[in-house]
Amino acid sequence: MERNRISVNLAGQEFRIASVSDPEYLRSLEEDLNRRVRKAKEKYRGESASRCVLLAMLEMEDELKRLSNEVNSVDRKIEELKRVRMGEKRTESGFEAPVKRPFERKKPVGV
Repeated sequence: MERNRISVNLAGQEFRIASVSDPEYLRSLEEDLNRRVRKAKEKYRGESASRCVLLAMLEMEDELKRLSNEVNSVDRKIEELKRVRMGEKRTESGFEAPVKRPFERKKPVGV
C-alpha cells in the first residue's frame, strides 16, 4: 500500500509524516489535536505549550478509556442478551446451559 507523505503542524511544531491513512483523515486529526491544545491553553493559562500538550493528551486518554469501558460494557450486555435469548439461565457464578429434558412429554396442541 502506498504511503502518503504529509506535513502537519501540531501545537506549533511542524512534522513530516508518511502514512497509509488518507491525507484528509490526517488533517482531521491535526485539527482535532490543535483544537484540544488550544482549549488546554485557555483552561490552564500560564502553563507552557508542552505542558498544555501533555494535559490535552491526558484528557484524550481519559476520554479514550471511558469510551473503551462503555464499549466493553455494551459488549458484555450483548453477550448476556444472546445467552438469555438462547435459553441460558443466569446464576451467581455466571450462566448455565439450559437443561434439556429429552424424555419429557410435550403437551398436545389445543389442550
